[in-house]
Amino acid sequence: MSRSASVRVLGTPQHVGPLVDDAPSAGEQTFARIYDERFPDVVRWVRALGGRSPDVEDLAQEVFIVAFRRLPDFDGQNVGGWLYQITRRKMRDYRRLTWVKHLFTDRTTDTIESTAMGTDQLEQVERHQKQRLLERLLNRLPEDHRAALVLFELEGLSGNQIAEAQGVPLNTVWARIHRARQKLQAFAAQALPELKR
Repeated sequence: MSRSASVRVLGTPQHVGPLVDDAPSAGEQTFARIYDERFPDVVRWVRALGGRSPDVEDLAQEVFIVAFRRLPDFDGQNVGGWLYQITRRKMRDYRRLTWVKHLFTDRTTDTIESTAMGTDQLEQVERHQKQRLLERLLNRLPEDHRAALVLFELEGLSGNQIAEAQGVPLNTVWARIHRARQKLQAFAAQALPELKR
């Protein structure tokens, strides 16, 4: 046992276990191929399922750490669907942790004195507030509806790609997108007073 298998974590190899000989094993080669081919997909899914921008890369890496550990049990069918399900569970745990952190931290926002800020700064603050409002509205959608809508509208994936990832028929994807749009419009209408502030 002369070498260790490694997972790329933000470009740096991280040791995760011993190998039998110096040549990469078939499992290691398979994992490296899956990682290289599917990393952009996992990043998109993490974003679509509510990952905050600073956490997206780390969460995607965590998905691949789980995938590496579970690779011996994977049947090789529908890699995208398999990774999507791991991502979905990882994001469910992430949202729970975020919610718990929110309960135990004081999240008061600083008051902004517009007289002390330039026009560019005010526009930046306004954009940030609108983005946070959109994230809150999206978070109110059911997980699968939110993911379908974000992957289709923001990430530009086709209905077939989303259906494969979510492991559902194409018609289900279109129904989820349609319902998500309706609910998002209703949530936005309720939030109009907040948008006018």
